[in-house]
Amino acid sequence: MIILLTGVWIVLRESLTVATAVVGLVLSVCCVLLSRRLIPLAKTEPVKPLRLLVYLFYLLMQIYIGGLTSIAIVLLGSHVEIVEIKTQLRNRLLRAILVNSITLVPGSVTLDLTEDTITVLWLTRKTASSEELENADELLKGKLERMLMKAQK
Repeated sequence: MIILLTGVWIVLRESLTVATAVVGLVLSVCCVLLSRRLIPLAKTEPVKPLRLLVYLFYLLMQIYIGGLTSIAIVLLGSHVEIVEIKTQLRNRLLRAILVNSITLVPGSVTLDLTEDTITVLWLTRKTASSEELENADELLKGKLERMLMKAQK
């Protein structure tokens, strides 16, 4: 972590000198020591990192698709719904990733996460059918959740 933080410091400073590296190293050590002392971290459950990398690229694609879809919905008439969806993810880290992913995709904002229930503010077409509203869980989290399920160990 110290090496990573030092590297970030050097990139942000846009200067590769000995002084920049030393200052970055000292600040990185201080940050790591303070964070260990002040932030009690619960042990997270293991995940498959390569699956998360694939998920990241899929999420980026969904953000762009969601943006274009949201533009069309707003231009053609929109309506806001609050829906509750259930998740099958048991890993707390992966549930947090799912909730944040839903919020990152334009047209939806996560309002609450309680155990396995996610409350989402969702932008829909004004003429949305009741079938679309009933399938909100699949439309909001479908493939995202399935990909995260594969990342569980």
